[in-house]
Amino acid sequence: MATFIEEARRRQIVEAAIAVLAHEGYARASLSRIAARAGISKSVITYHFDGKDEMFEAVFSHVADAAGAYMTPFLERAGDPAGQIAAYIRHQIAYMRDHRDELLAIGTLALNHGGASGTPDYIVRSAEEERTILTALVTDGQAAGQIRGDLDAEFIAGLISKTVEGGLSEWAWRPETDLSAYADQLIDLLERGMRADTKK
Repeated sequence: MATFIEEARRRQIVEAAIAVLAHEGYARASLSRIAARAGISKSVITYHFDGKDEMFEAVFSHVADAAGAYMTPFLERAGDPAGQIAAYIRHQIAYMRDHRDELLAIGTLALNHGGASGTPDYIVRSAEEERTILTALVTDGQAAGQIRGDLDAEFIAGLISKTVEGGLSEWAWRPETDLSAYADQLIDLLERGMRADTKK
């Protein structure tokens, strides 16, 4: 079990890796550069992580866990499934808006880290977990009579995930994008289209 000091050092390394990935890009995110950013020697990184792959997985997990911890209270307070879907969209976007470096870091990992072997398993697992959560919310909404029963829950879950991702990607390239307005309009569009009393 890691000690408090070891956990603090790992967190320091992860935060340095996030900064390098976000500001210098994947190609320049060497262990030496990350160590310099953290103000430590390269050997300290290799003591705590078994190479770049493990360190980058820790970066992704750190961001995903922090975003999840931020969003969970909002989902719990949202009440019904439709409200939880809206909260999921709004607060995932809000978290990333307030943590731009983290968004850019995991974005560059998703685009570059897979290499010839494809997308890393930890990114695939995260996407599958998100799809499972959203599919369950849509299914619960259908069972509660809030969401149209003729809709394919897995398809709608994928649509929600990709439209959120698309808005964040647009903001990554165009920081002037109003993410709050994007979230509001996306939620409105989805609610109008999914609502059980919507005529087909």
